[in-house]
Amino acid sequence: MILSLIDDRRTVVRYAILLAVSALVRAATVLSLVPLLSELFSGGDALPWIAALAVLVAAGWALDHRVAGAGFTIGFELLGGLESRLLDRLGRAPLGWFTAERKAEARRTLTSSGRELCQAIAWLVTPAVNALLTPALIGLGLLLVAPALGLVALAAVPLLLGTLWASMRCVRAADDAYASASGQAGQSIIELATAQGALRAAGRASTQGSAVGRALARQRTAALRLVGYGLPGHLLSGLATQAILLGLAATAVLSDLTAPEAAALVIVVVRFVEPFTTLAELSPALQNLRGTLARVRDLLAAPVLDGSPRVPVAGAPALELRDVRFAYEPGDPTIDGVSFTVERGTTTAVVGPSGAGKSTLLALIARFHEADSGAVLVDGHDVRDHDPAALMTRLGIVFQDVYLFEATLRDNVRLGRPDATGEQLRAAASAARLDEVVERLPDGWDTRVGERGATLSGGERQRVSIARALLKDAPVLLLDEATAALDTGNERAVVGALEAGGRERATLIIAHRLSTIARADRIVFLEHGRVAESGTLAELLALDGRFAAYWRQREQASGWSLATT
Repeated sequence: MILSLIDDRRTVVRYAILLAVSALVRAATVLSLVPLLSELFSGGDALPWIAALAVLVAAGWALDHRVAGAGFTIGFELLGGLESRLLDRLGRAPLGWFTAERKAEARRTLTSSGRELCQAIAWLVTPAVNALLTPALIGLGLLLVAPALGLVALAAVPLLLGTLWASMRCVRAADDAYASASGQAGQSIIELATAQGALRAAGRASTQGSAVGRALARQRTAALRLVGYGLPGHLLSGLATQAILLGLAATAVLSDLTAPEAAALVIVVVRFVEPFTTLAELSPALQNLRGTLARVRDLLAAPVLDGSPRVPVAGAPALELRDVRFAYEPGDPTIDGVSFTVERGTTTAVVGPSGAGKSTLLALIARFHEADSGAVLVDGHDVRDHDPAALMTRLGIVFQDVYLFEATLRDNVRLGRPDATGEQLRAAASAARLDEVVERLPDGWDTRVGERGATLSGGERQRVSIARALLKDAPVLLLDEATAALDTGNERAVVGALEAGGRERATLIIAHRLSTIARADRIVFLEHGRVAESGTLAELLALDGRFAAYWRQREQASGWSLATT
């Protein structure tokens, strides 16, 4: 239930009480028509009942106003608290949990679900609950006026609710399919907008016959299927409502009542059935609300990384892997029994062919994924025992695929250390050769880099990422092809800066460039997820094994050039 997402229980209780009293007044207003109409038809004194009706109508209006206000109050509390809870949960979930589908669902939920649920309290939950309570209370009241009619009315409540539930059940699967198709269509449209360069280069900018076109076609098909499945349910609900209305009217007319009383009760019967019609009209919105709540609950149930702050173990290596095994798919290990250590003040290069598991290894160290067996230790403690936030203070990470936020250059670098001084910021920029970029830009440090750093080149984005890591100055530095987009001169300068500041830093770098590999203190050659060879450059070349063959291959590739005629 949507109200279970609200932390302030007193606010929920007040809202529920107001809602119940409002439904009670609505039922009393309808039931007051029986004596009022009886007096009017029989020529009796109807003024007291007219006054009572006026009081009830005024009270109902005031209560509806209070209920609406309480609904909006709860909605805004839900909006403020839910987004924080979702962001906190997602911020503590392992990155391995974020599949492409879950990313799309998280984006959709965070951008729309909060507002949908906020509005749902006032515009959907309130009328729906009133539509449930009011007929039941009218039925109870009828027991006092016309017991037979009251019993029929009370028996009709679960019957009508059952038909409504059945009609909603009919469209549930189709509604889920439509929601999924809409999400995929939205994702495809975003990709179409952001990948125009690649699509036009491939001659596939048109939506006709493209992934976007197919996604939109699936969405249309799902929408038509949803309408088709909904028609039988609406028909069933309408027939049931009309049948109940006729049955109640017949019971009122055939009961041992005077003609004025029977006429008044027929009017009450009509008012009794009206809320179910309202509920039927709300059923599509209720179905959407069910889907929204399901998405919110899925995100709130995301697994979270736990742990506690750890004090470094004296004498322990900065980084150690012990027989680490990991597989994305069961039975197909990506990392298969990897063991090695990285001491403080040293640089280890992880080398190997594509698909050897190098980037996965860095993800396991950063606890983006958790090892299936074995252990990854930072400062002598298993990363699974570290508090995730505390672990990140020990690690500096530079990815090959750099992500920059739509903010200023200064803000993107300061992400590494928000409290850094201007001097520290400039020193990190100089070491990463970012100062050259800053000087070229018209707004300097205040230049906005655009979405994902779109206004910068690949090499410039990498310099920002390296400057960010240098500013953070973490004791363990993980580099995933961090200098791949830099030219040779800048790469040499940046690597030199990393080494100069790394006397107490343990550095693990994934590298393909021979110049980077040659500067490492130790080389770990990965193949098929295993450590095939390990040692210094001289040792591995002397061994003349798999790494030596790889080295010769890279030497030939780097020296190869097109023949000219």
